[in-house]
Amino acid sequence: MAVFASAGWFAGALLFATAAQAQRSTQATSAAISKANAEGRNHALYDATKEVSLQGTVASFTENSKQFPPGAHVVVQTSAGSVDAHLGDARLLKLNNMTIAQGASIRIVGEPVTTNQGTFFLARLVQQGTQVVAVRSMQGMPLLPFAPKSASNSSQGGAR
Repeated sequence: MAVFASAGWFAGALLFATAAQAQRSTQATSAAISKANAEGRNHALYDATKEVSLQGTVASFTENSKQFPPGAHVVVQTSAGSVDAHLGDARLLKLNNMTIAQGASIRIVGEPVTTNQGTFFLARLVQQGTQVVAVRSMQGMPLLPFAPKSASNSSQGGAR
């Protein structure tokens, strides 16, 4: 549990530390998507220095979308329109007790990237209220969900 708490604090600190640089208006998001298209970037070339921050209301949330890229998707209604953001594996959100519901306020830090299958907004950090969950690494790779080992589950033992 301490690992998740530390990760949450770290992600929160990182979010607020980069917010001054990464904060762009939602109008700039369209420009960033166009620029990513022009540069031909894909998730393998995810560049954290080019991240943008989306803020809006959850229009819909799908845990296991069949559209590409597969996994959790949230459609965020911003002042500039709606953006479909890929959140990776929904189990990671569940393990961090984050529930995404229609109508909720949400903030997402990530980057629009282009692949041969289209342009996608890849979320790295998801924030609701004061809770922040990292769903992708700084290199753009989706983080894997895992439960922390408890003392009772550990086969490594300790004092007996």
